Amino acid sequence: MCGIGGVLYKGKNGPVGDDLKQLVYGIRHRGEDSSGVAVFSARENCGDGAELILNVRVEKCGCQSGGETLNVIRKLLTDTGGRVIDTRVNGTIMSIRILYGGSVLDLCYLLDQYNVQTISVGNRLRIYKDLGTSDRLDEAYNYSGLAGTHGIGHARLATESVVSPDRAHPFWAYGFSDVAIVHNGQLTNYWKLRRRFERWGYRFRTDNDSELIAIYSAHYLKQGLELQGVLEQSLADLDGTYTFLVATPTEIGFAKDKLAAKPLVYVELEDRVVLASEEISLRALLPGEEGYTVEEPPPYIAGTWNVSGERRMKKLTYRAVGLE
Repeated sequence: MCGIGGVLYKGKNGPVGDDLKQLVYGIRHRGEDSSGVAVFSARENCGDGAELILNVRVEKCGCQSGGETLNVIRKLLTDTGGRVIDTRVNGTIMSIRILYGGSVLDLCYLLDQYNVQTISVGNRLRIYKDLGTSDRLDEAYNYSGLAGTHGIGHARLATESVVSPDRAHPFWAYGFSDVAIVHNGQLTNYWKLRRRFERWGYRFRTDNDSELIAIYSAHYLKQGLELQGVLEQSLADLDGTYTFLVATPTEIGFAKDKLAAKPLVYVELEDRVVLASEEISLRALLPGEEGYTVEEPPPYIAGTWNVSGERRMKKLTYRAVGLE
């Protein structure tokens, strides 16, 4: 059992970091092993599209200090025509704003060679995750002050993989920019699909089945599907009991399997959408709001909201076929 949550502001910035802190804390009873948030800022792409935010875990890099980690990254970027713009360290995560015009996947492979643990890469995405509840996470990483357009969060109770910061959610889609997911449930065809994606050249960083959802989503987005289409397809391809959220630079989406054993509710207001595993989490975030309706999506459904406020939702008919 885990807890998931998300918030999206329609056409404006909002206190996304603080919203996620409250949402995830409101469902802390669903899992206190670890917690995490993914915040999408409102930053625009620079002229050549090469400005990125690189979040790395200092303690896992194989170097003695954050300074040595930064030196490694500076050298790699210099060798590939990039450079470091500025840095910020919170807890054991260093946020590095870089100029880099090459492949994100190639950069990740280079960082792997030096045992640098990459938490997220994106023009707008920052992920913070660690052991403990969301309030403790904020004490260490001070993410509640981050503004943005949208974000997702997670409270984890570990069931099938060990308790560690790298297995906490959200999961970033390794090698892709600005794709993150949170997941509650279990994928029963995880190993089958993982082997298939590995044959296609993808790398996995953990043995957590949730990581597959991130890679799966990024792969089909790269193939040209819209997020709504990816989520609809996932209902046929992913076997198990699950509800998950996917966030991209402009959207949040969800998929809920045919059994609907993993709960999800949401409130849509004039200026924002808020989603969570339980209503108690929504009410913790919206104590002063009145007159809103809490909606619960039915089984076997996928839906998305974009930052302009457009909603798409489709309930599918179950069919026992999938990715071949």
